[in-house]
Amino acid sequence: MLPSGRFSWLALAVAALLAAILLALFGGIHSPATSLLLSDVLQSAIALWAAFCAFYVARHSAGYLRQLWLLLGSALSISTAAQVLETYYQNFVHLPSTSPWPSDILFLFWVTPAILMFLPRPSEESTGINWLQVLDFAQVGVVALTAYLYFFYVPSRWEIEGPQMILKVLRLQMFRDLVLAGGFALRAAAVSTHSVRAFFRRMSVFFLLSCAAGLYPLFVSRSVPLGPNWSDITWSVPYLFVAFFAAAWKNKEEPFILPSGSSWRAMVASQALPIIIPLLVLLMGRRIVAEQLTIAWIAITASFLISAARLVLTNEKPRRLAEDLLRAQQALRRSERMFLTAFRSSPDAVGITTIPGGNFLEINDSFTRLTGYMREETIGKSPVEMNLWKDSSHRARVMAKLREELEVRDEEFYCRTKWGEIRVCQFSGTLIELDGQLCALSIVRDITARKKSEEALRASEERFRTLVRDFHVGVLLQGPNAEILFANEAAQQMFGITLEQAQGKDSSQFALISIREDGTEIPFSMRPVPRVIETRQPVLNHVIGWRRAESSEVLWILGNSVPQFAPDGSVSAVISTFINITERRQAEEALHQLSTRLLQLQDEERRRLGRELHDSLAQSVLAVNLNLAQAMQSSDSLSERSQHALTEARRLLKEMSREIRTLSYLLHPPLLDELGLVSAIKEYAEGFSERSGITVQLDLQAGFARLPQDAETALFRIVQESLSNIQRHSGSDKAVICLRSDASSVSLQVSDQGRGIDKAKGAPGNGKTPRLGVGILGMRERMKQLGGNLDIDSRSSGTTVRATIPVGTEARLASSNPRSR
Repeated sequence: MLPSGRFSWLALAVAALLAAILLALFGGIHSPATSLLLSDVLQSAIALWAAFCAFYVARHSAGYLRQLWLLLGSALSISTAAQVLETYYQNFVHLPSTSPWPSDILFLFWVTPAILMFLPRPSEESTGINWLQVLDFAQVGVVALTAYLYFFYVPSRWEIEGPQMILKVLRLQMFRDLVLAGGFALRAAAVSTHSVRAFFRRMSVFFLLSCAAGLYPLFVSRSVPLGPNWSDITWSVPYLFVAFFAAAWKNKEEPFILPSGSSWRAMVASQALPIIIPLLVLLMGRRIVAEQLTIAWIAITASFLISAARLVLTNEKPRRLAEDLLRAQQALRRSERMFLTAFRSSPDAVGITTIPGGNFLEINDSFTRLTGYMREETIGKSPVEMNLWKDSSHRARVMAKLREELEVRDEEFYCRTKWGEIRVCQFSGTLIELDGQLCALSIVRDITARKKSEEALRASEERFRTLVRDFHVGVLLQGPNAEILFANEAAQQMFGITLEQAQGKDSSQFALISIREDGTEIPFSMRPVPRVIETRQPVLNHVIGWRRAESSEVLWILGNSVPQFAPDGSVSAVISTFINITERRQAEEALHQLSTRLLQLQDEERRRLGRELHDSLAQSVLAVNLNLAQAMQSSDSLSERSQHALTEARRLLKEMSREIRTLSYLLHPPLLDELGLVSAIKEYAEGFSERSGITVQLDLQAGFARLPQDAETALFRIVQESLSNIQRHSGSDKAVICLRSDASSVSLQVSDQGRGIDKAKGAPGNGKTPRLGVGILGMRERMKQLGGNLDIDSRSSGTTVRATIPVGTEARLASSNPRSR
């Protein structure tokens, strides 16, 4: 098959162009010498183009067809060379036509490659140089050259016969072409390969056209060159046919089938011709010696040397075949030794039995170990006689299958040993031929231990499957792409889906929204299983909420996701286990709401008590003090002792009034509601320093804005509790309060330089806990309500309490409902 159609069109176009130019010479050029030269040049070009087309098709062919096209191209190349020589001698040297021309030798010799096509096709294709074919080509060339010299190239004959010699040469060429045409037709009929048959048929047409082209020159004298004539056209027709033949060639190489009768042709080509041809050359050389002694001896010597080389190469092939046979025998002996070694040392029981009797011819040592029967007890007996198969009917079916299919693989059966033990085995067998006797090569493998292991594994898997299926904890098995492979009953019930609905899908393909504890949605890539696949690390104790798109209810789960690895180190699966903590979350939510409500009630109660102390009890104490003052003004009749008692009573009332005001302020400072957090902290710090003697350093941000009431109250209570703890436990004489705010959060920090919290007191087993008290727990709860954090950093050099809350809309929402996040 040609690689493309462009060559076909090019081959036809060039051939048609050359033919058209040759036809145009008729009457186109008035000078006979010029037109004759151009005609000869065009004929040479047509022959050369036909040779090029043949070589092009050979390049794109393969096998035997490539060889045939190469031979055709070689023949056309020699014909082109003959035409070029004739052009030279006819137009430049001007040899007389009644004398022999060197081109006549090539015109007779050019068919030699075509004759080689009749040689037997080689039984195997070779990519190297076929030296036998080269020698055959040279031998045929020598014969053709000798024959021409014998019959035509004797100057005395040309002198005697003159123009008649030209006619004899033309008749000989016509006869040659006619014989070749018939030979190729017969060769095509004998070939079974379609592509080769088509090639030979076209070669027959080519030589018929070549034979017909010689009819016209018989009627035209060679000695009167009158310019181009129909002889030139008819001579070019066969070569134009070859160009068309190559352009239209579409056949492919087909599988080679050695034709019948090829053996005698091969014998003639390889044995008879190398002997007959030199003798024929020697016979013809006797006549040539008289006038061309040197040429005759060269031809005879070359013929004998070629035949000798041909015979050497022909005998070389049997020698190589003998060497190959010897190597094959040595390889066979090695194979036999290896087979015997494998037979003896095989861990499986191996035996050779006759067909159909089934008597043992040979067994190995593993057979003895499996069955308990020694070799002497086994040889000559059949498995039926030895009762090796527990089910004899099963053996009959297996052997029938073996005879029918020629091979049996891994057929399980129960084998009975010499001691009556039943073993589970696998039977494999194949039919072989030993010394003309059909036998069975049987291999038996003991799989009893494997079957027990498989049964144990199957039972274990069943127990594990039952456990996982009935486990109250949800279990998911997901693949390397997070697709769900398995979900137990608990997982299906939690999410309200069936295994059929879930298999092959990932969590993003369900109508479920994954949320964090703060209520924000979790992207698919940040969910536990994708994170495990990406990081190859387990994700433990993760809390995730799942909310259906059409519902506000949330399923809260606490789970663990662990990767499973393939042998190459990649994540092959992820096992996830989880429990439903929705009820626990709801209980925590209710408890948190209760705690929030208690703190709110506590603040309200403190505010009410502070207001009552300030507005009621403090006023009553003031009124009593005023009454005592009036009594002292009218106390002339009172004794000195009574006056002293009144003075002491007024002093106690003043002190009581101050304590009431302090208590009222501690319960709820009025400035917190009126002026805000900064003013309340300043006033409280000043009063705390007066009462405790502890220096309080304030670092309050300038322009600090007002916060929601809950936030200001919580931060103020943290300041109160921290300063109270410093006074009671730290022993520090200095405290620092730092208050800062930015666009995202508010931070409060209270620190001292005291002894810190004694952590050893809270060590397990000593029955003591750090003196954090309910105050710190209350502070943390307040921060939790606001969505903030409380951190306590206690060291031997002091303690620092840090409180941070978010600001803005989120903080106000968190303060009203912390669990709505």
